[in-house]
Amino acid sequence: MPPTFWSYLRRPRLELYFDPGSTYHRREVEDTGGAPGYFCHVMVRNRGGAIARNCRGRLLEVSVRNPDGSTAPAPGFIAPIFLKWAREPDFDPRDLESDRPRALDLCFTLSASPHQLRFFAPPSPSGVQIFPPGVYTVRVAVSADNVRPAHRAFRVDFTRGWDQLVVEGA
Repeated sequence: MPPTFWSYLRRPRLELYFDPGSTYHRREVEDTGGAPGYFCHVMVRNRGGAIARNCRGRLLEVSVRNPDGSTAPAPGFIAPIFLKWAREPDFDPRDLESDRPRALDLCFTLSASPHQLRFFAPPSPSGVQIFPPGVYTVRVAVSADNVRPAHRAFRVDFTRGWDQLVVEGA
């Protein structure tokens, strides 16, 4: 049976964006003995009427800005890596209901190691990829079983201190 006009309008549509009011989160990190951590998220919203099934985020690329203004792939980045949904214990996919924004962990820093920008990396939340201070461009994709993937690039400025990360659309 061909899809109806109504099902076409209700289909899930993913939006990947940055919201400064919802993106930064500071909390104590148990693994570091309670030292503060600074977490940065990107937001995902399903703009359609139907549930987006098995949504996952992936970090596809990390580039670093060189002193001359050019960019190059960040040394040591192994792509792609799954991103973790904020405040979740694992890297498993999640369903996204209609018009309910959900935070996706992008990167974080720790006061205990203030010169390290970190990205969670599976197989567990304790796995990370670490980068030195700098300005990075990251490409993120969010996909689901029943919808086209959403792609977006973000700039991460990690030059001002461990708790002063700045994330913006690139």
